[in-house]
Amino acid sequence: MDKRKLKKIIIILSIIVVFFIIFSIVVSYHAIYTGVKRICVEAKQEYGQDCVNSLARFIKSDEHTIKKKTHAIWALGQLADARAITYLKEFQKKFDCEDDSKKSKICYEILKALKWCEQGNATSWMYKNRSSWN
Repeated sequence: MDKRKLKKIIIILSIIVVFFIIFSIVVSYHAIYTGVKRICVEAKQEYGQDCVNSLARFIKSDEHTIKKKTHAIWALGQLADARAITYLKEFQKKFDCEDDSKKSKICYEILKALKWCEQGNATSWMYKNRSSWN
């Protein structure tokens, strides 16, 4: 195979790889966005407040499973709203996450959400329109 053909094949393969990387990122961001929106809308319909406050009330409620509460905590982390820090610290105590021997999924999500609310994350820009979610 001559060098021109090899170069052409390498360029085409590079374009395909870049396309699939971009496509994967877009699909991932869309999945994250729809997951956050779904749990936020559910909490807003139940509690009638903005996303952060509704999600906090959702987590405090005894009517939801630990799996749903964990998902709501994940959503608070995705929103990366500083107003959630107070709630997350409250949940950290409630679920006894300060003890290092407690390595439950909910504690992991609480600690991760706290970090994201304090430092920001890569996806928080996607939720600027969350006040219009119904």
